[in-house]
Amino acid sequence: MTDDRMQRYSEIIIEHSQFPRHHGPIENPTHQGQGENPFCGDRVKLQFVVNHEGKIEQAGVESVGCAISIASASLLASHLQGLGLQEAETLFEQVRAAIISGADETPDEKLGELAALAFAGRYPSRVKCATLPWHVLKHALDGDETVATTE
Repeated sequence: MTDDRMQRYSEIIIEHSQFPRHHGPIENPTHQGQGENPFCGDRVKLQFVVNHEGKIEQAGVESVGCAISIASASLLASHLQGLGLQEAETLFEQVRAAIISGADETPDEKLGELAALAFAGRYPSRVKCATLPWHVLKHALDGDETVATTE
């Protein structure tokens, strides 16, 4: 990864952690999930509304924790809107893979600003922070009401 790209990814993480998008609960969610990492204190609650066409039309996230976890939750909520459920599932797989392999590979450019989360993969202690919101998404998509973890 080039220094310029790492700088850009760092800026995206900082921006989303300081000014999270779609932060807060939404009314009448059709899907929701929550997760926590009890070892570091990161907590995420995700809600979204799927319309009659099967597309996510609104998403909201409430997150508490480190900058990477908050940024990841913000990026997640920002990119859900307009996706179908299968597309959201595919996005989960792509972003999770980018984070986990982030230290070894250049992230797929098709991910756009979500590729910034691969930056966290360079720091093994931060992988769980970055992936927690995405595990919450997977739980919400599956209708799994248990608390998602990264363990």
